[in-house]
Amino acid sequence: MDSEGVDVHKLKSFFRDEKGYRWWWDTDPLLFWSVIGLLSIGVVMVFSSSMTTGLYAYGDPFFFLKRHAVGLVFAFLIFIPVSFMELNLLRRFSKKFLVFSFILLVLVFIPGLGREAGGSFRWLVVGFLTFQPSELAKLAIVLYMADALVVYPHRAQDFLYGVVPFLVVVGGMCLLVLLEPDLGTSLFLLLITFIMLFLGGRRIMHLLLPVIILIPLGLFLIFFGGNVYWRTRIEAFLDPESDPLGRGFHIIQSLIAFGSGGILGRGLGESRQKFFYLPDRHTDFIYAIIGEELGFVGTSVVLILFGMILWRGWHIAKRCQNEFLGLLAMGVTASIFLQAAINLGSVLKIIPVTGITLPLVSYGNSSLLITLIMVGILFNIAGREKG
Repeated sequence: MDSEGVDVHKLKSFFRDEKGYRWWWDTDPLLFWSVIGLLSIGVVMVFSSSMTTGLYAYGDPFFFLKRHAVGLVFAFLIFIPVSFMELNLLRRFSKKFLVFSFILLVLVFIPGLGREAGGSFRWLVVGFLTFQPSELAKLAIVLYMADALVVYPHRAQDFLYGVVPFLVVVGGMCLLVLLEPDLGTSLFLLLITFIMLFLGGRRIMHLLLPVIILIPLGLFLIFFGGNVYWRTRIEAFLDPESDPLGRGFHIIQSLIAFGSGGILGRGLGESRQKFFYLPDRHTDFIYAIIGEELGFVGTSVVLILFGMILWRGWHIAKRCQNEFLGLLAMGVTASIFLQAAINLGSVLKIIPVTGITLPLVSYGNSSLLITLIMVGILFNIAGREKG
């Protein structure tokens, strides 16, 4: 302990040693500038897409931009220590982290703690802070599975002990998310679980068996489970023109935005769909506004930047000598890219609308925080392997 009372040994146990310190643009320049590019596009497009809503609802066109900026600064304050910390600490607390995430998912249903919006209980309110626990669940599952899949390698070829326990744990979390209700995030958690199981060496046939069971069960719940909201999403995807002012409104307006943008777009700030035609324009459907204002060129840039994150993340994972870190790098990379793919597929009518935001771009501070933590983990692993 030094003269000021700081325990240097404890501090060093939290952070990597001095050989591991590299600035992010030195650790992996392509990953760094891809992330900065998406964040920059996000700041500009959140303002452009939300200014009409901010002015109409709050009398301030900068309302959402200011909140987004505050969330971005806070996320960076967490991102910085995560990118330098000793990752074995995260591994040591992975199970407790999962339990904590599970508790938060339960707390959203408690009056006074959970906040209802749009008929859903997805947010936890503590003082002036609002957080979406289902976002934390994405990171908790990846971290927990990266550890557990490495700790029990001998169970890789065993369906009962190598697959079922993970499906039970994640299934409990998915059930809570479904009750919010949030079908899109629940399906995302299942997908990332299957991806992690596959990356962890589980047999394809062992993964196909629960899929064969879950697909008909899911379709039954959607069409005969009594939840009109889920059924409406599927019907809107299959035939949006049958109810253009109702269930098909979102996707029709989204496609109009893309179609009117053309190659170069109408111009930054010149969207017409943001004038209360396209709902959720600064969150779920921000990519449609990008398509309208920046055209095919703008949307292609976003795709390239996400592709760059996938490439660099996978390269970092393949270079890892530590099995846990390699699997963790694969997991966070897959999580970021999968979320982006689901959002893009939704707004382009490739898959039904899911309500999942575009990571690093959409307005939504819970998603922004968790995604930047995942990016911080990637830089941490890259710096460790490079050092």
